[in-house]
Amino acid sequence: MNRVLRSGVKGILVVCGFLIVLLMYSDQGECAPAARPQPGGTLTVGVELEFRGFDPLKANFMGIADRTVIMAVEERLFDMDAKGNLVPELALSAKPSKDGKNWTIKLRKGVLFHDGTPFNADAVAGHWQRLLDPKNKYFARYAIEPIEEVQKVDEYTVRFMLKHPWAPFKSALSAPQSFAVFSPSPKAVQGDTHNRAPVGTGPYMFKEWLDNDRMTVVRNPNYWRKGKGHLDSVVFRPMPDMQARFASLQSGESDVIQTDRGASILQAREDRTLKVYSSDSGGAYNFLLNASKPPLNDPRVRQALAHAWNQDLLLKADYKGTLPLAKDPFGGQLNCGNSAYRDYDPAKARKLLAEYGKPVSLEMNHTNTPRGKEAGEIMQRLFKEVGVTLTLTPMAEGQLSKRGISGDYQISGWKMMDFDEMGPLLKGNLYSGSKLNFNKYQNPKMDELLTIQQMSTDRKVREKALCGVASLINEDAVFLYGGGRRFHVIAKAGVKGIENVRHGVIRVSEAWLEHKK
Repeated sequence: MNRVLRSGVKGILVVCGFLIVLLMYSDQGECAPAARPQPGGTLTVGVELEFRGFDPLKANFMGIADRTVIMAVEERLFDMDAKGNLVPELALSAKPSKDGKNWTIKLRKGVLFHDGTPFNADAVAGHWQRLLDPKNKYFARYAIEPIEEVQKVDEYTVRFMLKHPWAPFKSALSAPQSFAVFSPSPKAVQGDTHNRAPVGTGPYMFKEWLDNDRMTVVRNPNYWRKGKGHLDSVVFRPMPDMQARFASLQSGESDVIQTDRGASILQAREDRTLKVYSSDSGGAYNFLLNASKPPLNDPRVRQALAHAWNQDLLLKADYKGTLPLAKDPFGGQLNCGNSAYRDYDPAKARKLLAEYGKPVSLEMNHTNTPRGKEAGEIMQRLFKEVGVTLTLTPMAEGQLSKRGISGDYQISGWKMMDFDEMGPLLKGNLYSGSKLNFNKYQNPKMDELLTIQQMSTDRKVREKALCGVASLINEDAVFLYGGGRRFHVIAKAGVKGIENVRHGVIRVSEAWLEHKK
């Protein structure tokens, strides 16, 4: 009986094996070999805003469009995989000292910048020291503040010297939202041309930038990494009008676009000629509350606004459910439970305002985009229901950012950056003494928690402190959440190799166009 059973099982396995082989060579089988990239062609990418520039000291920070361009032209020492492991790019290895305060990094040999300048330790150390130098007033220096110095060891070795062991160091080397991680040509930086004409080591080289029209990059024929950079050229086109951007995709004027318009995303999902790629991350859309000015310097007023605000309504009405609800800054990467989140409760809002005892009239700055206008009108209506008057002031994103940074606002639409490691950003945004504390919020308990998460390398200790930060944000109503950070990219079905859209980046180094026969 056992012999018969074994014989039957063997026969089944043979048949299954035969079917698997058939599927592997079938057009419909999931195991069919992936199509090989086809070289040539021009990819046109529709982005929302004009580019800020590419010199960290002049542009200060990168928008979503800038990230996609810089990753085509410049490269990092390392990428990071989903498990937190460093993946070599321009560097080969990173080795920490026993005390965790020094990291020795070996660099790749034989790589040239687009202008012929050699990539070496001088280029890396010079770039990082430029950003670390307090005299240069690098806008995001707070995010790399634990790095004390970057030294050249030999021609292809550098050493990062830390003030203390620092858990987010790997992220500081690899996060694509940070200017610091990208290696520019020293010649272009010294010649003061890099901001408008970036020079890196990447698969594409800068060709031209026509203001408010397009930026064009072309294939690097001498790229060190063989098999990357399949396109002849890539054209990046700023299109602030979101409907026009989606229409350009439908008409064939664009091949791929970045968007957060719920209606466009839902429509694209039903269109067989289009594909939607999405990615979640840390950070959040939020509304800053200026805690330094009456009446928002009174926590009861801020707490009342938190209970008057209905984030879920915004996400359904404005984003059509294409963004997740945010109750903390971590986007699901850290589970902090409910984090003392203040739910929509107009009765509690009215009670807190009654305790405050004075009329409340406020002004909200928002972008002059459909997204900003819709969010402002929803907030205005909800606040009116609890007796708060809200005046809406639309403005260009650049003006909104300038007024937010200077503290010239009461309520302002904002975006919390989408880092995987949120600790450095939260310290920069919420620590009492930070120049980037745009809320002007001060709380010794918050400072203590932020210091603990920065100084500790114990995962459990850091997570407890970070969850404490999340809870205190909600308890004190430091700001209001407007949805989690979820990025959407819509492309023509014939655009291949762009499945990875983490942090909203369209990785054109991997992209290729399927040419119709």
